[in-house]
Amino acid sequence: MIKMFVFDIDGVVTDGKRYTDGKLVFKALQMKDLDAINLFAANGYKIGCISGEHTEFSSQFLKMEALHYVKLGCKDKRAALQEFMDQSHIELREVCYIGDGKYDIPALELAGLAICPGDAIQEVKDVADIVLERKGGDGCLAECYSVLTKHKETDRNATQASADCLMQIQEKMIDHQNLTEKVFHDDQYLSNINKAIEMITDCYKKGGQLFLCGNGGSAADAQHLATEFVGRFYAEREAWNAEALTTNTSIITALANDYDFNLIFARQLEAKGKKGDIIIGITTSGTSGNIRMAFQKAKEIGMATILMTGNVSEYLDILKDTDCLLSVPSKDTPRIQEVHIMTGHIICEYVEQQLITYGEKK
Repeated sequence: MIKMFVFDIDGVVTDGKRYTDGKLVFKALQMKDLDAINLFAANGYKIGCISGEHTEFSSQFLKMEALHYVKLGCKDKRAALQEFMDQSHIELREVCYIGDGKYDIPALELAGLAICPGDAIQEVKDVADIVLERKGGDGCLAECYSVLTKHKETDRNATQASADCLMQIQEKMIDHQNLTEKVFHDDQYLSNINKAIEMITDCYKKGGQLFLCGNGGSAADAQHLATEFVGRFYAEREAWNAEALTTNTSIITALANDYDFNLIFARQLEAKGKKGDIIIGITTSGTSGNIRMAFQKAKEIGMATILMTGNVSEYLDILKDTDCLLSVPSKDTPRIQEVHIMTGHIICEYVEQQLITYGEKK
């Protein structure tokens, strides 16, 4: 946000020309520019002017109460601008400078916002952030006031948008926290996590295999959890056989194309699964047809089933083929998936602990 406005005099407030009536020499300026200086002051801006000349005309600016800083006869305008900033404790990004000539270029390059009149030299236009429509002496300061008012409104809107976004982020985190708290006090859910740990541990002790499947984000979760078993969670130990049925695109597309998409997991189980193996199906709705058919096939083979889902109805068909139900009490898909991955991590960690302990006792 701009807090300081600094301007050159000749070529900005005036057109840089001298006029005479035969006796006096004077320069022309617009009254609306003087009004603009007072408007800047009324709106809390620090205001300064820097002029390369020190004349009777420029000296009149020393008398303006609205100006906080005035530097006349100054060729090093960058140093003068830096001095203004230091005195006001204002940062570069908070400074706007308007100038038109070669001596203004260093100050324009220093300022956070560089503005020049429409008739400034080309070298100045090249470094300016904004080139005004008006020429020097034709209301440049008034146009600058309009520009900075819009700039200030844009900054205000951006700040408000950022605050709104932050609030929305916090709301989502609170939703996650509330759901996690709900699960924390759900004795049945906790008991079923423990049951899943025991089922998978026993499966591995007997040389069985773990399969996982899901759709979309749940497919990614299936692959994630399979990785934890084949690789490692915390401990260095032997690899355990776990496979996500979502990874072989040739098999999946062939089965979906030649048979039915609902068969893409069941058909793989028919080829790979055996009695004593386990399949974990991940579906936030509990209604995924391909997972339901995979569970049916698993029961035909003699496999155990673990269902990770959301707030499901007791009448869902898949439940009759489910041995362990991990039902997150929510209908909000992203929040359900967040609890699923937390649950999966807990299962991986404690299966790992139990199997390492089992291996040490053998």
